[in-house]
Amino acid sequence: MCLCCTEDEAIQVSAEGPRWQHPSDVTARQSRDKRIENMKNLRKEKRKFNKRFARPAPLPEPGLLWT
Repeated sequence: MCLCCTEDEAIQVSAEGPRWQHPSDVTARQSRDKRIENMKNLRKEKRKFNKRFARPAPLPEPGLLWT
């Protein structure tokens, strides 16, 4: 990937270090990211259910059920 400057030169963008340095670090990072993703999903579900069950559904009027 190159970022073009005001001059005609192009600057090469590289990562900070080697990506696959230690396989054990990769699995630890992946498991950490997966746990964070699961916690975010749990929070979303909790918010959804809190909204859903915060108030009971209004009871319909008795006359509407029989018509």
